[in-house]
Amino acid sequence: MKKLLKKLALLPLFCGLVLTSACSNDDDNGNDNNNDIPTSWFDGTITATVVNGNDYNDLISSVVYGTATGIWSNGGFTITLPTIPLDQLTAITIPGLIISDNNTRIYEATFIRGLDSEGNLVGELHHIKEEENSFAGANFIYVDRDVTITGLLFIDDEGYFVSEGDFPLRWNVSLKKGWNWMYFTTDETGAEMSTRAVSGMRWYFENWSREFSAPMATKNTTQNRSVFSRLGR
Repeated sequence: MKKLLKKLALLPLFCGLVLTSACSNDDDNGNDNNNDIPTSWFDGTITATVVNGNDYNDLISSVVYGTATGIWSNGGFTITLPTIPLDQLTAITIPGLIISDNNTRIYEATFIRGLDSEGNLVGELHHIKEEENSFAGANFIYVDRDVTITGLLFIDDEGYFVSEGDFPLRWNVSLKKGWNWMYFTTDETGAEMSTRAVSGMRWYFENWSREFSAPMATKNTTQNRSVFSRLGR
């Protein structure tokens, strides 16, 4: 289960999300208690130092996220996430959870990826924290309005999100219009999707070039699959 939950934490959180279900919540009224959920809005610019990043200075020339390109320098990177056109925003309904505004539109590409000097994708950057009995992964989400997502689901032994089970996944998410950090955390007692900041997160580079590299236009993008594709199987 621990390996499975770590894998889930490394999946994009909302990528390509269009979920519908007869049990989805149709109430546009928020929960008054949602005022206590911390937000994680930021201006879209990320500047980071990568663990052992200097080892990749000869490999990585730039970084990309969606249509945005950023700079790699001295073992780290800076990128400003792009403005998202309306036609790329996706409506969401999440079975079994409470969404404060079902008219919300959302966007997430995959993770920030590294390119070499010839434009080949050579790896992916992950913002994570791993300890003996816990794991956390983070990604960023764009929304067109303020929205909260709360409730409780469960994760079964195959990694699917279900309405009943033994391993709970709690949702305490408060997104503000624009870009937001979102965190998937898990330990022995359960998991949480949250906008509450996790201390001690660090950036790591997953080096694909050890096995292969491919032009950005032809790279297999199976890793784009959203963690939410596991809802309502």
